[in-house]
Amino acid sequence: MKISIILPTFNRFEILKDTIRAIQNQTFKNYELIIINDASTDDTLNIIEEFKKKDTRIIIINNPHNLGCARSRDIGLQHCNNELIVFIDDDDQWNNEKLMKQYHAIMHNNSDMIISDYYILKDKNRIYQNMNMFAQNFKHEILKKPGPFFQCIMIKKELLKLIKKPFDTESIPSEDWNFFIELSKLNPTISYINEPLFTWKIHNENQSLNLEKEAQALEYIINKHYDYIKSEHNHIIIADHYRRIARIYEKISNFQEIKKCYTQAFKINPKSIKNIFYYLAVLIGYRYSRFIINFIRKIRRVPNA
Repeated sequence: MKISIILPTFNRFEILKDTIRAIQNQTFKNYELIIINDASTDDTLNIIEEFKKKDTRIIIINNPHNLGCARSRDIGLQHCNNELIVFIDDDDQWNNEKLMKQYHAIMHNNSDMIISDYYILKDKNRIYQNMNMFAQNFKHEILKKPGPFFQCIMIKKELLKLIKKPFDTESIPSEDWNFFIELSKLNPTISYINEPLFTWKIHNENQSLNLEKEAQALEYIINKHYDYIKSEHNHIIIADHYRRIARIYEKISNFQEIKKCYTQAFKINPKSIKNIFYYLAVLIGYRYSRFIINFIRKIRRVPNA
């Protein structure tokens, strides 16, 4: 069974060269690399074409105009010829054994999907992300919070075909979470590799660092899957999600949205001490009460937003 690698890219030709070389250095060689050039205006296309001259496994798709990463992944999926699918972004880093280890695991266990651990690289610090809880109880955990990225999985194409809209552009930059929530509805069989096989690099260009868009995307996802999340958990989890969104808005001092989200959390679960506290705080006015909030968080050793 062969592997299809989906790689969207836009205006990062210098980084892209390293990413392609890293893929070619994989110990597993039986793959096709589908590169979706999202209407780049730099030297991206020339770079890809130079690689393709020496590597027939590379397939180039040129978007007529910039469509974004989510839509580009969808286009890449439509061109996949193989039954096993993996994803990588143009600024990511794989362990050289990633494909080999995930391939053996998915074949040996006859699973629908393989999840591995990963690193987050931020300011030269690598933060280990353990995905075991998602592998053990995928549906339960993924409805509580985001966790896996596209880049840390290998998945069967037949499963992806069952998802009506796997790459929802409205959920950017949290489209990974929306994807995995949709996937959980299919009750996939999952295997787990207790090893970091992927490194996600955080830098200023990462779309997920646009905090306002991130908060809006999370609220969109929660509203979209509201009944599903509530049926699998309860209203308490929904309220917790709104509090988390409020904390994102705190980072950019969007007082109107902070008040809206903490108020929504209180309305959903008015018996929660936390929700009562934050609701009273925003009634007073977050501009004035945030110092109290930060003081209490410091006492509880909870990081400030």
